[in-house]
Amino acid sequence: MQPLSAEAQPDPRGALLRSVVIPGWGHHYVDKTDWTRGQVHLAADIVMLAAFFGLNARVNNMQDQAVSLAQLRAGVNPDDKDRSFRLAIGRFNSLEEHNDFQRRSRNWDQIIEDTPENRWLWASADDRNRYSSLRDDADRIDSQLPAIITLLVANRVVSGISAFVRAKNIEGAPEISLSPVIDEPGNTSGMMANIKFNF
Repeated sequence: MQPLSAEAQPDPRGALLRSVVIPGWGHHYVDKTDWTRGQVHLAADIVMLAAFFGLNARVNNMQDQAVSLAQLRAGVNPDDKDRSFRLAIGRFNSLEEHNDFQRRSRNWDQIIEDTPENRWLWASADDRNRYSSLRDDADRIDSQLPAIITLLVANRVVSGISAFVRAKNIEGAPEISLSPVIDEPGNTSGMMANIKFNF
């Protein structure tokens, strides 16, 4: 039995970096025949990436629907407006109604300037409610995306550490080799076991 050469032994740092790039790759690098733990990390990464891009596409679609609805049914483009303006469109039927409410509530800093590009008038309350629902759903889903990114990073870190430890355990395991004991040329009297410990 031949010992593992230094080249054949997995590099713990290499295993760590591989799993940080693609979770599970480091486990595959350390042991191609048994990397079940790596497959779990890889599968989790694929699921989370699919969820992230799927939810992100859904948010963009909802936002586009809301903008189109506001343009067609309220006569205003909320795409280049700030969040407070977009919320006001969903709460009030018109700019006049919004500003009147803010004056009565003495919220002077929330009054929106009455200019042509700021004016809106919903064709119906149902259209306004539909717009508001689209905006709320888009904001709710959008707020979940940072959590998925955090999980993606955590999965890479855990996978990297796991692959590093596994490679380190192999690196530190004793190497065992057998060699013949030769008394005279051509005469073998037995076998000798050599054990090398790596620290």
